[in-house]
Amino acid sequence: MGRPSVRRSPTCRRKFKLERIPDYLRETVDWIIGRSRRRDVKDAKTKRVASASVAQRSSTRKSQSTELCVCDSIEDHVIEKFTALPPGIDPREWLATHTLALFDHVNALCGSLSELCTPATCQYMSYPGTAKAYYIDERGKRHLYSAMQYMDCVMSFCEKASRSEELFPTKYGSQFSGDFESHIRRVIRLLWHCCGHLASKHWDELGQLELRPQCALVMAHLSKLSKTFALLDSKDQQLINNMVQTIRPSHVPSSGRGEDAGGATSQRWSRVPSSKSGSWGGHPTPAVLTCKPYAQTC
Repeated sequence: MGRPSVRRSPTCRRKFKLERIPDYLRETVDWIIGRSRRRDVKDAKTKRVASASVAQRSSTRKSQSTELCVCDSIEDHVIEKFTALPPGIDPREWLATHTLALFDHVNALCGSLSELCTPATCQYMSYPGTAKAYYIDERGKRHLYSAMQYMDCVMSFCEKASRSEELFPTKYGSQFSGDFESHIRRVIRLLWHCCGHLASKHWDELGQLELRPQCALVMAHLSKLSKTFALLDSKDQQLINNMVQTIRPSHVPSSGRGEDAGGATSQRWSRVPSSKSGSWGGHPTPAVLTCKPYAQTC
């Protein structure tokens, strides 16, 4: 005789199926859960590594901010030495070389702040000694421009002049024009206006861009050159000298000196703006200058 069949109710069948399905899929579910856990652990490790990397970069940046940069390591006597006329060199050739170099540096600084110096922030051109400056074109017409428009006109004028063969001859045997010195005086005066505006109105932005030492060195170069060759009038020369003394230290005390070495320049340091910039260094505080050797550069 055959085995008698046992009838099961639908409820038992559903209960049987519900009890067997989790057992059947347990390994698959465990594998899925285990993989997701491993992925979470991997993501957590990645986040920890990324956080450590960011912390390391920030600590490196903070440590670099206390170091002196190349621009800070050039003292005033060095600037006087490379602006002084060497024996046997044509003064006009020497002036042309320095003027074109200063134009390139000032143009780079103005371009770095082109998005920050706008007609909304600087409605009129201003610099130390002048609250509202008018740009005078080649025809003698006065224009009241915004600061950026004023600097754009200055850069366009200097760019056009730099390509003039009469003002800046490049061919062998060519002579400078008769109005070369007057033209150089105008270029230097306009470059001073641009640097004065950047240093007086956008010093905070220069600190954020880590360009304070560069701007200060360009102004020091401009001041020494104009003083050596009498390119600015007495009023502008005094203004640019005062600005250079404010934003750039004239002497950096080396390590190992006592308080007597730094006491003479303590008041001078109080006028130097401090900066928390990165690899370029900015202007260090007096506490940093007393413990960092002068030869350190970026």
